[in-house]
Amino acid sequence: MHTAVFVIYTLLVTYLSLRQIDVGIGIEPWDKLVHLLMYYIFAVFGYRALREGRGYWLLCLGIIAYGVLLEFAQAYTPGRFTSVYDMLANTLGVFLGALVVTRKR
Repeated sequence: MHTAVFVIYTLLVTYLSLRQIDVGIGIEPWDKLVHLLMYYIFAVFGYRALREGRGYWLLCLGIIAYGVLLEFAQAYTPGRFTSVYDMLANTLGVFLGALVVTRKR
């Protein structure tokens, strides 16, 4: 069940990251906080999907790499652009999520 939740969440993140948005929509300054929280949740769901926790840090690196790829893909999405600050917020979210779930063990 946790694996299914992780896959569905991955699809949701992909959709939200690559959907076309209107240029006039102003979500700053909350944008970076949203990125951090989305990737925090991504890391938590990833931990739960693994069950044993083996290879978790490798999965976290994969989530970070996926976030970077999605940011670069936004350059080809109307109304979107690549942001290094979004990449940093995503990465921080993964690290915070990983820190919380590994400390709870």
